[in-house]
Amino acid sequence: MRGSAEPIKLRIAGYSDNTGRRAINLQLSKQRAEGVRAYLIKHGVPASALSAEGFGGADPIADNKTIAGRMANRRAEFKLAD
Repeated sequence: MRGSAEPIKLRIAGYSDNTGRRAINLQLSKQRAEGVRAYLIKHGVPASALSAEGFGGADPIADNKTIAGRMANRRAEFKLAD
């Protein structure tokens, strides 16, 4: 458990849908995560508290067979970093 004086660190995980080539989706998902990270830094979050990683089409949360599902899978998630 973190002490009250320790700042939290977040990992921003970017994802894409499964359309297109895997390498392109990895790049897009990394750019998505980096874009979120840049926005947060611009608005005052310390850069040292944030990391970004792209996962492409891994771990879909919706069905990639529908437009709505593909849109839902193009996302960024925040996770506590160790």
